[in-house]
Amino acid sequence: MPKYDVCLSFAGEDRDYVEEVARHLTDLGVSRFYDTDEQADLWGKNLVEHLDQIYRKDSRFCVMFISRAYAQKMWTKHERQAAFDRALVSDTEYVLPARFDDTEIPALRVGTGYIDLRHRTPRELAAMIAAKVGVATGAPEPGWEYQLFADTVALHMGKLGDKQISHELGEVTPGRTITADTDALDNYRARARVFDEIVNRLGELLSPGKQQWAFGPAGRPGDRDRIRLLANRFVEAYEELLDWAAELRGTTPPERFRVLYELTARLADQPLKQVEAFVAELTAATERNAGDLHLVLTYDPSPVAAELEKVQTT
Repeated sequence: MPKYDVCLSFAGEDRDYVEEVARHLTDLGVSRFYDTDEQADLWGKNLVEHLDQIYRKDSRFCVMFISRAYAQKMWTKHERQAAFDRALVSDTEYVLPARFDDTEIPALRVGTGYIDLRHRTPRELAAMIAAKVGVATGAPEPGWEYQLFADTVALHMGKLGDKQISHELGEVTPGRTITADTDALDNYRARARVFDEIVNRLGELLSPGKQQWAFGPAGRPGDRDRIRLLANRFVEAYEELLDWAAELRGTTPPERFRVLYELTARLADQPLKQVEAFVAELTAATERNAGDLHLVLTYDPSPVAAELEKVQTT
């Protein structure tokens, strides 16, 4: 009798995602091997022998989290060799591939079915694993729509870490150079209109009409595909705002316009922080089976207005 329903094989670079999967598996009643939870048991053991036992004999299934990092690591190579040895003599499927990207893995046949994690939240994957091992998950809990929205937003926003850090640091990637004053003013006005469009779109995506379209009217279930689409569009607009600010920071206008461009780029600071706080609060609320898609975006345009007046009158 296997000790675990499933063992999880992954690279450390992908731990954040896998840790959430492991947590949800526990909530669903699925027994799993996840290394962090076994530190005391692993202490002092011959890990080559012990992990071979786990990945070759002690689990009913092995979920293989495939990524570029996974293909390169020594320990993941040992784990997957043990898993493939088991799969070779198993009458049923044993290795369950889950892909972060399209990295090729030796010995994993091209036609093997896999789950694409680029569009699957940790909670959703855990539910699929539970179904695979035969653990009943029951009907969705009330408010599952908010949970799916929050999970999907968090999944895709998590991929924007480098852009978020660049924005916080005010990093500049040189881009367009503008030499004429008239062109600099025209470009400023065009970029200001884009800023308004992005902010308005973020608010519109969470309007009562859009919520009813995706989450369904009161007393009726929502539509999973529409909820995912709404969440994806919300993150896309958030990323557009990051890119908008980065483009302005990278633009080199005539000297007397530089402060105006710098101040305008900073207009994104407050809305970005408000979106991030909204997502964090929504994620925490959905863990309590609560949720509220109410987002108010505010910013102070007065420093930009003052600098624009100064530029136009000098």
